[in-house]
Amino acid sequence: MQLVYNKSSQNPQIAATSARAAALLFDCLLLSAIIGFVDYVTISSDESALFLKPERVLHLLFGWLYFAGAESAPWQATIGKYLLGLKVTSISGGRISFTCATIRYFTRPFTLVAWLFRLLLTAPAYLSRALHDSLSSTRVVAL
Repeated sequence: MQLVYNKSSQNPQIAATSARAAALLFDCLLLSAIIGFVDYVTISSDESALFLKPERVLHLLFGWLYFAGAESAPWQATIGKYLLGLKVTSISGGRISFTCATIRYFTRPFTLVAWLFRLLLTAPAYLSRALHDSLSSTRVVAL
């Protein structure tokens, strides 16, 4: 018996902005809960400093490894994206590399700024392809 995998000829749909935002919100809540628990059970270096604690570098590192690692893994999605039936693909529809996922993670704040400018300029707020997707040559599709 021989198994043959035929790639689907249909083009997947680009994910809706609302689904992407919900997935990001879920992922941020999950990361915040984990980081909050870790901060609670560990000893902080300086309790009076809110944002300038050395632990913030570890939080950034954890977020980077979570997002870039999950999006470049075989399942191509974070937990939030997976639960909503979304995945991150390259333009050709394949799996993205860890480097590409890293570019997506660190350029995500630029997308927020671009979205806010579009909102302030009363341009259409619908973003079918976000700035960080364009910069990293990726797209998020609905399964």
